[in-house]
Amino acid sequence: MDDDVVQRVLQEGGRDYYQQQPSTSSSSPSILQSLPLHSFDHGYYLLVKSIQELRSKKDGLVTVGIGGPSGSGKTSLAEKVASVLGCIVVSMENYRTGVDDGNDMELIDFDLLVNNLEDLISGSDTFIPVFDFQGRRRIGTKTIKSSSSGVVVVDGAYALHAKLRSLLDIRVAVVGGVHFSLLSKVQYDIGESCPLDSLIDSIFPLFRKHIEPDLHHAQIRINNSFVSSFREPIYKLKCKSEQIEDEHASHVFHGKEAQVDNFIEMYLRPPSASEEARINDWIKVRQSGIRYYLSLGDQRIVDKNFIIRPKAEFEVGRMTLGGLLTLGYNVVVSYKRASTSVFEGNFSLSLETIDTLGETYLVLRGINRKMVGAEASRMGVNGPWITKSYLEMVLERKGVPRLNTPPLSNAPNAVLASNQERLFTAPKPLRVSSNSANRLEDLSQPWTRSPTKSKMEPVLATWQFVSPDPALAHGFVIGMPCSLLLCLIHMI
Repeated sequence: MDDDVVQRVLQEGGRDYYQQQPSTSSSSPSILQSLPLHSFDHGYYLLVKSIQELRSKKDGLVTVGIGGPSGSGKTSLAEKVASVLGCIVVSMENYRTGVDDGNDMELIDFDLLVNNLEDLISGSDTFIPVFDFQGRRRIGTKTIKSSSSGVVVVDGAYALHAKLRSLLDIRVAVVGGVHFSLLSKVQYDIGESCPLDSLIDSIFPLFRKHIEPDLHHAQIRINNSFVSSFREPIYKLKCKSEQIEDEHASHVFHGKEAQVDNFIEMYLRPPSASEEARINDWIKVRQSGIRYYLSLGDQRIVDKNFIIRPKAEFEVGRMTLGGLLTLGYNVVVSYKRASTSVFEGNFSLSLETIDTLGETYLVLRGINRKMVGAEASRMGVNGPWITKSYLEMVLERKGVPRLNTPPLSNAPNAVLASNQERLFTAPKPLRVSSNSANRLEDLSQPWTRSPTKSKMEPVLATWQFVSPDPALAHGFVIGMPCSLLLCLIHMI
């Protein structure tokens, strides 16, 4: 099987053998339904083996294109290949001419990318652009020497586009991750009343129209299901901002360029969910300026004083939110988050203000747990640490009780108002204190790796909505009518 894939790359993939074919029409079967997919690790092995085989059989540069939807793991695959083979990675994101809704293909400078690849293939040095997303403009160029590597990997959503395929020796499609996990979840939530293609068209229209057709031209097809897991997590420590002394804060921020961001974060509840729902079943939408990002609910693991989150977020167009609302999702919670951050490698320090809570929090993030803990100690910050998410704290502030182990029927904190008694049957909800600072020993969890769903269920937050407020107040939404929110989206 493996040899067949490598042989197909050698016979069908190289520029010497390439015959241009038109893109697959949008009426073709979905790639989810038609492609035999390899796991990420197996696909990575096949790609490295194919590159080595092709490099031993041909002179000159080996070119690889890795395409697929946002959040599928293209960059992770490219970086992993580069770490082993020492190849050049060219990101298509740097070839943007501007920033628009999601992955707008018209903003990609294909002509310049083609020229750069042709220079490298011919043995000439070339200048590739550098794009600044914060300033939404191209800020310069950097030199790529043709002799620096025998392999160039093009990483981008449109890397398998017809304008590039004639320059690619190996074509790789990466799907899966949180992107397709969300599709599967939405399809499950709304039942079988909406076919898969309609979901793709309404929720991921740019993917269906501009990305998916080209993925059918790949020789290696990878289903990257681990992206939505905790395999490459972010470790986070969080406390109230007053826990850091003024002199330490000024030392950290002094002389460093701070990045200021303002976000609106919304949580959408599935249409089939009851008022009592697990918050990890919701869909999170984060709006930053004109850009929108989706992730699956409130996924996290708490281990002692650390919040551990997966790298599970991808960019979508503005109309994706409208598509979810049209399918029956409801905005349950919305709040504003203002963040001032400084970065040092893979570590960041942020001051984050949540408008609904009226509090500012110090947040340390990094991909290495020991490094995050060491930085906290160096700064003299020892807690008390907060392991609740902003979503949990907002819900508690609004008086939405959390259901966990049911209390005894005669327990004093199980007494409900008469109007609530009519809404619920036993077990009765236990109202949890909104105090977000906990002792270290109270926060310990036994996990050292990603737990199974059955193991996670007993500790997931479950909330009961007792008094839905249809009005938008102080950045917080409960049950906002979809028609109203759709109007607001179209006005942005």
